[in-house]
Amino acid sequence: NQLIGTGKIVQAAIYGHNGSLWATSPGFSLSPEEITTLVEAFNNAEKIQANGLYVNGIKYFALSHDDTNVHGKKGGDGVVAFKTTQAVIIGVYKEGTAAGAANKVVGDLGDYLRGLNY
Repeated sequence: NQLIGTGKIVQAAIYGHNGSLWATSPGFSLSPEEITTLVEAFNNAEKIQANGLYVNGIKYFALSHDDTNVHGKKGGDGVVAFKTTQAVIIGVYKEGTAAGAANKVVGDLGDYLRGLNY
């Protein structure tokens, strides 16, 4: 609700680094391979740079990445992932939402969870 309630994120999920699902919006989930690849991308993005970033069965072009953020784009739509101490927060936004606005929403929740050691 904290992500989707902003109107900037249309689908979201939180997964543990081990791939366990913590929370998700209806109809949104990552396959075990998708979450494993995403978690690995924070340390080594070679795979998503070569093959794209798959989230909920949709392929996104990997735009940028570092040890806490991964960004992907497909047309006007995009995906933002934020790594906390124990989890990965994934938010999908649709055309009409600025990537920076979506990043802020996901990042703010990520900073909050990180502050709680999650």
